Amino acid sequence: MKKKILPLIFVLALLLSGSVLTSVIAQPRIPGVVAGNWFKYGDVSVYYNCSDPSQPIPHWLEELEEMEYGIISIVHVYLTNVTCELRNHFKNGTDLTTGGYVDIDTGEGENLTMYVISANLDKDHAIYTSGDNADLKINETITRTYPDGPRDTNHINITAETSSPDFYQYISINYYWDRSTGVLAELTQESTTRYQGVNSTFSMLIRISESNVWVIPEYPTLTPILLILILTVAIAIYKRRRLSHLLHSC
Repeated sequence: MKKKILPLIFVLALLLSGSVLTSVIAQPRIPGVVAGNWFKYGDVSVYYNCSDPSQPIPHWLEELEEMEYGIISIVHVYLTNVTCELRNHFKNGTDLTTGGYVDIDTGEGENLTMYVISANLDKDHAIYTSGDNADLKINETITRTYPDGPRDTNHINITAETSSPDFYQYISINYYWDRSTGVLAELTQESTTRYQGVNSTFSMLIRISESNVWVIPEYPTLTPILLILILTVAIAIYKRRRLSHLLHSC
């Protein structure tokens, strides 16, 4: 009996070790942000056109058109959980502030899902390990230029098309995440809809414009003044040494 049980135990051990090995080599989910980080989306543009002028503009689109910028501020990070404050500033001077959170491993969250993912993901890595977005994988890691210069960026394109005799819709969405932080750097969307003979098109762009995490190249006025001062001192020292050398040689 023991001779029959030992191989079974050995097989179970192999299975258990295999499951452990799988969890070890799986892509770790690491937050790329810390409390105090903020990201400003000041590059916002919206386009909407409808073949029937009498049709009202959707309320959510009207609100988006009036948005001047949005800011995501990281409030707390614990393990794979990221909590933030989201503030939208509108052209009339008002603000709309809400809270949000996301588990960058499972994707479970509110108001922040798809805005923040794990840092250091690569092509074919899943955005989240479970939930509605578990089947979404990074299409490519590319270099895109943002205010601080070129950055490694993870890109996903989601395209959907629905068609029936009375209804047609095509939607294409592009997400671009900064690879080192996992924060959404750019979002573009375009759609075409036909319903009961009425055609409408919609496109939008939301792009990061500023952050206290990224180092934005700056050339303050003080820099050229400082360079001129250093150059002036260097010339003065050179002339002084040259004069001293001539005096000693006489």
